[in-house]
Amino acid sequence: MRQATQRNAGRRTAGIDGLVALTSQARAEMAVRVHASIGSHRPSPVRRVYRPKASDKAKMRPLGIPVLIDRCHQARVKNALEPEWEARFEPRSYGFRPGRGCHDAIESLFNTLRGKSRRVWTLDADLAGAFDKISHDHLLGMLGGFPARDMIAGWLKAGIFEAGKGFAPTGEGTPQGGIISPLLLNIALHGLEEAAGVRYHTGNYSGAVRPGCPVLTRYADDLVVCCYSRQQAEQVKAQLAGWLEPRGLAFNEAKTRIVPLSEGFGFLGFNLRRYPNGKLLIKPGAKAIKRFRERLSKEFHALRGSNVAAVMATISPIIRGWVAYYRTVVSSSVFHALTGYLWKLAYKWACWSHRNKPRRWIVDRYFGKFDKFRNDRWVFGDRDTGAYLPKPAWTDIVRHTLVKAGSSPDDPALAGYWAHRRQKENPRWTPTPCACCPGRTAGAAYAGRTC
Repeated sequence: MRQATQRNAGRRTAGIDGLVALTSQARAEMAVRVHASIGSHRPSPVRRVYRPKASDKAKMRPLGIPVLIDRCHQARVKNALEPEWEARFEPRSYGFRPGRGCHDAIESLFNTLRGKSRRVWTLDADLAGAFDKISHDHLLGMLGGFPARDMIAGWLKAGIFEAGKGFAPTGEGTPQGGIISPLLLNIALHGLEEAAGVRYHTGNYSGAVRPGCPVLTRYADDLVVCCYSRQQAEQVKAQLAGWLEPRGLAFNEAKTRIVPLSEGFGFLGFNLRRYPNGKLLIKPGAKAIKRFRERLSKEFHALRGSNVAAVMATISPIIRGWVAYYRTVVSSSVFHALTGYLWKLAYKWACWSHRNKPRRWIVDRYFGKFDKFRNDRWVFGDRDTGAYLPKPAWTDIVRHTLVKAGSSPDDPALAGYWAHRRQKENPRWTPTPCACCPGRTAGAAYAGRTC
């Protein structure tokens, strides 16, 4: 219940029945319904909606929104199915898995390609419509004798309902929007490393890839295969294409390419490239930087007419989130460039808000030495509350610690290891004063807001 009605990002989005549970009373009633329907529940069709893709706003991504009771049952089945497969999943699979994320995938690639690594060719691949094309028969076959197999089959074949088009049956794919769908995708793609020809040492060198073999790193439906030559990369691509076909999947040829490491490639918003001096550097991708600058510009433009407190509440979380994502790689020069761009946007907003005031008045009103620990008098902030916008250039670069291969959060022997990893330190930002209580500090997501 908590996963479906409180933690899930789509908790406010209803299925075809229009039901959501946003209050404690509604959640209690839904919990009673879920408990009473165990063993007799029949899945309902999902509601088809479309959302713009993050990489290209002109393209739409289809999502399937299950009804709330289906989401609750999916969370219950996922809790039973996930521990079994977490003990079996391949070591370099990082997407949609507990305790793993984008930074682990990037750090894994860095360990593979750094130094004098001879794997100098990469197959940068993407699967076309992975959620929408998964073969039901193959997926259910991989589940074997799992007790809730029939319930999962019901969700897969429940059909979709789209406004203006009505009901349509589903013969393939899993709804991209269901709680259990990411786990089913990982199960369908299990074995991808072996199909690519990846072989691991055993014994004292357990976990290390054997020389001459490619190395495959996967995050959801995006994957990178590091190879010794272009010929090997083409051979791996052909092997994977044959392996994906009976599963109903195929490469997205428009996004799949074979490139030398000296040319570089993009993965999860990062750019990885070996430069002429032999160093492998990972930096924020050019497209990611462009999208971030455009978002900042649009947000400041939309805030024209708002007060400075609204600017703090809107812009500060955006800056902190983006900087926290890229603070583990070579980002110092990018952070400094964004600091200058952010200052220009803030100054432009202030000038628009006070068109009849001289520039000296505007500078004295909105810029100053708000952080007493920094000798910087060009910080944008609020004189009344002391709140201010953090500068990306203040962020220290902190390398990410790669998760241990083959470790599962459900392993009791590794409880101490996972407890230590979950103790995430906050990015090294200077605390921002609360908007209404200058003596207090606000959290990263609430800087500039009132209590």
